[in-house]
Amino acid sequence: MESITAVVAAGVAFALSYYIGRAQASTTLSATVMGGICGLAFAVLFFITTVAIGAVVPGMFDGWMLGIHFIVLLLVVPLGSAAIAALEHRHLEKVEARRLPF
Repeated sequence: MESITAVVAAGVAFALSYYIGRAQASTTLSATVMGGICGLAFAVLFFITTVAIGAVVPGMFDGWMLGIHFIVLLLVVPLGSAAIAALEHRHLEKVEARRLPF
């Protein structure tokens, strides 16, 4: 169960960072920073949500595996989200530059 919620949290963070890199950021650096913050926020949100659900429904989550998944999410998701946002913004800049007539 912990793995499923961790994958969902990572997927949503990556999707939101793609959107940020495509539509919200004005520079590649701002896309990278916003993507990293988005990844960190979803890692913390994963932890808070699973602990709250675990308190309401005892025995649903294993505390050890929850901690392992949280540590992995804290390391991987912010870096992945930052990279996705930066690469998408960079790709969008190249596509827009090709459309210029000069």
